[in-house]
Amino acid sequence: MKRVYQTDWLAARPVFYNERTCQVSHNINDVIDYGNLEFDPDGFNDFLDFGYSVLEQTPVKHVKFLRHSSKLTVTDDGQLIIERFPDPVDTWLDRRLSEDDVFELIRARIHNWEMQQEGEIIIPTSGGYDSRLLSTMIHDRSRIRAFTYGISEDQIASSEVVFARELSRKLHTKWEQIFLGHYHKYFDYWDRLYGVSTHAHGMYHVEFYRQIRQKVSGNALLLSGIIGDAWSGNVVAKVIKNPDDLTTLGYRHGLHSDSVMSHLPSQGEARENYFNKQSDRLCDPRLYIIESMRFKIILLSYLLTIPLAFGFRPWSPFLDIEVATAMLNLPPERRQNRLWQKEFFARHGLDFEAQQLTCSYQNNLDYQAMRNIPPSPLPVRLLSSLVRSDYIEWINHHVSHQGDFWDTLYRLLQVPKVGGVLRCLRVRDERLQAYYAYLTLKPIASLLERAQRIYG
Repeated sequence: MKRVYQTDWLAARPVFYNERTCQVSHNINDVIDYGNLEFDPDGFNDFLDFGYSVLEQTPVKHVKFLRHSSKLTVTDDGQLIIERFPDPVDTWLDRRLSEDDVFELIRARIHNWEMQQEGEIIIPTSGGYDSRLLSTMIHDRSRIRAFTYGISEDQIASSEVVFARELSRKLHTKWEQIFLGHYHKYFDYWDRLYGVSTHAHGMYHVEFYRQIRQKVSGNALLLSGIIGDAWSGNVVAKVIKNPDDLTTLGYRHGLHSDSVMSHLPSQGEARENYFNKQSDRLCDPRLYIIESMRFKIILLSYLLTIPLAFGFRPWSPFLDIEVATAMLNLPPERRQNRLWQKEFFARHGLDFEAQQLTCSYQNNLDYQAMRNIPPSPLPVRLLSSLVRSDYIEWINHHVSHQGDFWDTLYRLLQVPKVGGVLRCLRVRDERLQAYYAYLTLKPIASLLERAQRIYG
């Protein structure tokens, strides 16, 4: 029977397919032929450098994903037909709204969604601009259940928690804090959901939603702020001069490995082809930001698929092309540092950043996770055919460094003058760099181990 898969303007729900076996699924694990497992040099090395699958390719040979604005049809005889449509963004780029109209557009989209649904509305509330804006736009705030996690050592004092608690007090909504730090127990769960499509850093959301699920009954709604920060001014366009600069477009936040350590030789053809076709368009800051989010969408999609896996019904106004382009088309000087939103919050008494609230801006949640449940070492022998063994040993060595000494070193490096002196003396805490490389290689190791269990 014929089956059809279609992606929206962002490809917000990924579609994976195996061009040799013609298997198609939203889960990459379903389309991997474990009996004939091969790695694609370009896809593998790009995965290391970006931390997730990009440019319609994955680390696995013959396993691809569907780009935005496309349709994949599985014919009655099992063949794949792929159609790629014109970019719908082009029809929206000349439509400009005032700031007030943009706010009203967002409010109208949320109100329409709210009126069509029943039950509680879960809002993951970081206290940041996106969740703050969404909370103010809900008409019936008695339906809101807000949940927040902190990322500092003292999670109660984290700015995310302090701001979210204050937002709840101002808006008279129900709010709870969720405590995190034990998400390394979910490596296997994450692997079942995402396999080698992306690195494993999003496990903290598994821990987050698992706890929320215990507090909320039924098939509850979830209002997400996914990608809202990019459209509003938090992502700044950079100059892309050559294919190697595309890693900047990928907006990685340091969460990746390094293809220099790969044994697989590649020519970077996918990056070269993309650069040759898109470099002129990337000169437009609006298109740069859209392409940046499209590059990262395989990773970003977990912000919707994890709550969906726990029985929530996620939705976001920021995935609406009209809302996104309206925000991107605001004057650049108003989008810079999100000034247009800052003034909106100031008018409503929600400018918490200016209120000098006592809080911590520290982010060491990953250090807490490593300390609470140290990651098991990567299998050197299994990975050494793909990646330099000394690199894997370096990762394992640094990820295993936990305890009072390393915690003290971390704190000293955060002190401006002391940290500067230590860095001049070449004293480094390389644990986080090693941890990010670990999270990137962990799905590869899991894939190899699974193939070995199945076929020996």
